[in-house]
Amino acid sequence: HVESPISAGVDGTQSATGVETVLATKQTKKDRLMPRKPGSTFGSVCDSDSASTKNSNSVDWYGVTLDGRIVKTPLGQTLAVPSQILAWAIAAEWDAQEDYLQPAQMPLMTLACTALDQTASAPHVAQANSLVYLPTDTICYWTDPTEDRVLNRRQVEAWEGIHDHCESMFGHRAAAAMGAEGLLMSRVRGNKSIGLPHPDTLTDGAESFVKSLDAWHLTALSSVSSEAKSLLVGMALLSGGASPKKAAEAARVEEEFQISIWGLVEG
Repeated sequence: HVESPISAGVDGTQSATGVETVLATKQTKKDRLMPRKPGSTFGSVCDSDSASTKNSNSVDWYGVTLDGRIVKTPLGQTLAVPSQILAWAIAAEWDAQEDYLQPAQMPLMTLACTALDQTASAPHVAQANSLVYLPTDTICYWTDPTEDRVLNRRQVEAWEGIHDHCESMFGHRAAAAMGAEGLLMSRVRGNKSIGLPHPDTLTDGAESFVKSLDAWHLTALSSVSSEAKSLLVGMALLSGGASPKKAAEAARVEEEFQISIWGLVEG
């Protein structure tokens, strides 16, 4: 066990454009780092190892040591996570390093540091980076079945369940673009805005959901949305509407389809 990151750390100095180097206040960090069930209020605290809800004062924090010293984040904070499983996984990433550190091979360490150093101090950045994908969400652009029946069928298999889940969350289904005409429709509209005309209840609901997330879930959502080019996939993953495997499949439909035709091209 290690101390809660709520009271650890020091302010850094300005070193890179677009990177937050001034840490939030103790109380602000407490609110943002306390794990909560996605979509819940600040009062509902989630045990990330058992998915149960418990009192915020009983959350256990875990760290990783190297040669007997606690690992720190880039801004000097104690690397403390509210999950023993996550701590073990981060320790395994460090254990796998050899002569030189390979940050690309340490995704969980990277995400944990991002949550502690960046998201907890400037959540609006991760919120905006996630919400930006909704107007042009990848899984809203369907292939016309008259043009490619096989690809359309794969999209239906991978995406339909996510759309159903999001409809159950927000009461309305996301707008859809079909084929080349649908793509054009999403980019040329009367108000000259770029993106699909999603119902206001969905866009407002998605914004409320994103802004309800703690720093850990928000960091995960931002990462998933960026990789999948889809906020809907990210929200479904966090809210139980898609397993990690299903989310990955939804994000890779067209890529896997092309591989099935042409094979995997390296480089």
